[in-house]
Amino acid sequence: MFVIQNEARPGEIQNALYDLMRDGVAGVRVCSAYITMSGSEILFDGIRRSAPNGDDERVRKTVVTSLDFGLTDPAALAFWTNMPHCRVLVAGVPLLERGNLVPHTAFHPKLYVFDKPDGTVGSLVGSANLTNRGLTINSEVAWCERDHGRGDGVNVAWDAAVQTAVPLTQDILDRYRALHRRAARARPTEETEPVPAPAVGPPRRYAPFGDADIEPGAYSQMWVQSRGLQGGARTQLELPRRSHRFFGAAYQDYDFDRVDHIAEPVLVSGRRTWRDRPLTWHGDNAMERINLPSLAMGGFAYENSLILFRRVAPNTFELRVYPWDSDSARAYVEASRRAGLVFRVGRNSNRIAGFLP
Repeated sequence: MFVIQNEARPGEIQNALYDLMRDGVAGVRVCSAYITMSGSEILFDGIRRSAPNGDDERVRKTVVTSLDFGLTDPAALAFWTNMPHCRVLVAGVPLLERGNLVPHTAFHPKLYVFDKPDGTVGSLVGSANLTNRGLTINSEVAWCERDHGRGDGVNVAWDAAVQTAVPLTQDILDRYRALHRRAARARPTEETEPVPAPAVGPPRRYAPFGDADIEPGAYSQMWVQSRGLQGGARTQLELPRRSHRFFGAAYQDYDFDRVDHIAEPVLVSGRRTWRDRPLTWHGDNAMERINLPSLAMGGFAYENSLILFRRVAPNTFELRVYPWDSDSARAYVEASRRAGLVFRVGRNSNRIAGFLP
């Protein structure tokens, strides 16, 4: 299937990569013209959550990139090099001898291959680099193939795409790092610049979601800003009133002055599944809440974050958590703002929430 990403549809490449890993992953092969730390961390989080028993060291990893134009982040090369069970190869090594990182012919493929535990292969091929913008707001087009069978044709394509790359050594990395610093002012940087901060302003600028005339169930993604969660384990996220409709539930008893059960949406992250996370009404403060999985349960740290719910099947929602000032969080908030889909969580709240198609 085609995957289309742009500023109005952020994170679609990221979604496709995570979807390809959701059934488990035995090996990951990435061939990307350029890579950054932010892009690498996004992919690695998906690998970690999809690895057998969360053991990312058991996943075979191959990362192939280039030194062209000095766009690849040396820190990202070191990140993958220091990772267990990972091979790193680079194209463009002859550029180091010339002392000039502008190539005569560029290394420019973008191919992501996922070897699954059952021996089948999935892939994504298109325009997106393993960079912060490539996985968030760049206008990108890719083709996602969930099942190539045993992947013989994919393996042939992979071998052809990476044939000019050589194994990264410490000497190559040191020489590249030195030349990378000297070339920093001259190279184009749009691909690797941070995603701009969203132009959202203070929460009081936005109408409370409970007063908004929209249907939450019409959207496939909902995000909520988190500062500090409720409950002893700090895993109870206060949601805007009527958020339950995004999760496919129906509730009307807002006059109830105590805690009332609404639904139990299934939450997933990688291979983790939680079926016992209740969505409830709390009459004491007139808010809905959802109990999120704790760190001990394989969940996340939620403080000062953007918490994203993405519908992936009926009553099943992928849970993702990003630091509030991260590239991904900025991309989601700005896309919702441009669509007029940012709201204050409650009448007296200092948090915002939003929707995406």
